[in-house]
Amino acid sequence: MPVTVRDALALDALAAGDPVVLSGEASLDRRLRWVHVSEVRDVAAVLVGDELVLTTGLGMAASAAAAADFVDQLVAVGAAGLVIELGPAYPSVPDLALRRARAAALPVVVLNRKVRFVEVTESVHRAIVAEQFDELRSAFDVHQTFTELGLARAPMAGLVEAAADLAGGSVVLEDLSRRVLVAAARAEPVDRLLTDWERRSRLTPYLRVTGSGGPERWLTTPVGIQGGAWGRLVLPGPRATRDDGRARLVLERAAQALELGRMIERDDTAIQLRVHGGFLLDLLDERLGSEAAAAARLRALGVPDRAGGSGYVGAVARPREELPTDVGAAQRRMVRLSEQVHQALTAAGATGLVGVLDGGHVGVLLTEEDVLDRLARELRVLEPDAVLAAGQGVDRVLAAAASLRSARVVADVAARLPAVDGCARQADIRLSGLLMSLREDARLQEFAEAELGTLLEHEARHGGGLVDLLRQFLAVGGNKAELARVAHRNRTSLYPALRRLEELVGHPLDDPASRLSLGVALLAYDQGRQL
Repeated sequence: MPVTVRDALALDALAAGDPVVLSGEASLDRRLRWVHVSEVRDVAAVLVGDELVLTTGLGMAASAAAAADFVDQLVAVGAAGLVIELGPAYPSVPDLALRRARAAALPVVVLNRKVRFVEVTESVHRAIVAEQFDELRSAFDVHQTFTELGLARAPMAGLVEAAADLAGGSVVLEDLSRRVLVAAARAEPVDRLLTDWERRSRLTPYLRVTGSGGPERWLTTPVGIQGGAWGRLVLPGPRATRDDGRARLVLERAAQALELGRMIERDDTAIQLRVHGGFLLDLLDERLGSEAAAAARLRALGVPDRAGGSGYVGAVARPREELPTDVGAAQRRMVRLSEQVHQALTAAGATGLVGVLDGGHVGVLLTEEDVLDRLARELRVLEPDAVLAAGQGVDRVLAAAASLRSARVVADVAARLPAVDGCARQADIRLSGLLMSLREDARLQEFAEAELGTLLEHEARHGGGLVDLLRQFLAVGGNKAELARVAHRNRTSLYPALRRLEELVGHPLDDPASRLSLGVALLAYDQGRQL
């Protein structure tokens, strides 16, 4: 903990002087940077701020005005306090100087017995240096902890838990839409920590750097690289202000570890890919060369050319459940799923390639579309939790890359929608599926915040149901008469509410393009609340 004026007065070297505080009691917990002994009138010339000044009063003894000027200089330069050793040459502090000190909340302390100033400075400086060493050791411990967790590929939850332990308080990781990703509660139940979280979070603005803000003075730091934040770490409660330096260090180091872990997870899945997976990745990354070279390589893998040129189709399988946060466990889960897809492909009597694409998807390249529903049913027998989705059929090997990409998007959306009988396709998900597939994309979250942020903040502060009114307004296509009916409002109260709604969203509600933009943003917002 920082060395304060109060701490210095409690040291034996100063306590021996029988100190009495004459002013500035409320500032005794101010942090000390150093101790300085001065007997000159022009004291400000030798100070830089946050010093505890020791004197026998020689620089103040000329007159009451000189003493007041001495105090004024300390206030102007930002000194932490003044300690005066009283004696025959300077028996008391003039009232004028004390009034100036009290007005500025500057601690003025008198010593009634002589002390050795050299012992005072030595004691205080030793305490300050020890505190600085503790800070360095604490910083090293924090750095070492997160370095070891990073090398061990600790999951996101493990990093947040470590941050809470090191900070000594609850820590929450949330995304740009204020959804809680991980909550590590300390000294309180997690349900109490997260009570009314979204509203409270919206009252705490996002900062580009670590800092405190909002009515609860939460300490926050962004998570992401070079301004591309995808979330933030939050340290709510009084801990954020009680030990600000260490808390800041912990949050910033945890944010770095989270971003590095996220980058490693994206790249790590290619390590254990098999030959078929390698081909599919080369296809997606456009590394196969010409169409002839790609077809030749595909034939070499045992997939013959389709008679009559009926083409290819890409499909993707993934689990409905959340994947393990441990990277190794996630990879093993994908390897097992790829084996199950291969078994289902064989059981369906189809020919194609199966391989792990990344930490959450297994890719399939088929030469016939009519087996997709059968393949999906066979897979569901082996793995009820799995979802199979397909892209559009294409007539060239290289074009199958676009089919695989489309299938991956559809699979991510279908995993969160009610199951379909067979293979999921783009027609099953439409706009709502597209937005759901992009829900983790910071650009979509930023769009929703830009369209609705002011309205949502107003709702968080004042209530009033304007978000529901907007939802109803969009549902009836902007028809005010129909809106009055479904909202059970008379026009006298409806029109002012619509005008206020228009002011908050900042766009004319009668404009079809504006309604479309707001509708997309609201759909994205509603989906985020449902997950």
